[in-house]
Amino acid sequence: MSSMELLVTLLLLASPVALAKSSPSLPAIFTFGDSIFDAGNNHFNKNCTAQADFPPYGSSFFHQPTGRFTNGRTVADFISQFIGLPLQKPFLELHIQILNGTLKRFPSNGINFASAGSGFLLDTNKDMVTI
Repeated sequence: MSSMELLVTLLLLASPVALAKSSPSLPAIFTFGDSIFDAGNNHFNKNCTAQADFPPYGSSFFHQPTGRFTNGRTVADFISQFIGLPLQKPFLELHIQILNGTLKRFPSNGINFASAGSGFLLDTNKDMVTI
């Protein structure tokens, strides 16, 4: 990647964060993506073969595995903290809590729908079960 491509990529990635920081009324973040953004959805789907519920995942921030495919926070976590929102919980965690009655409704600060192994095409990881 050339230095110009890198600069353009960084500017494109920073633009939404800069706009969100200048607008403190941003009420929620809804995250979609793959393992780079997965906050632990696959952790709650035991039929999924893509799991991150063992060390070293989660070791540097949460100090235990959380299902995130990082050693700490995801990009969405950093953006949330930067604009002053709490971290978004995985959809499947919230869905299970609603089903068993420990949660009455989905939180108003957003939800993380990202799932490792997901993709746009039907053939993307068709041997895995993702949300």
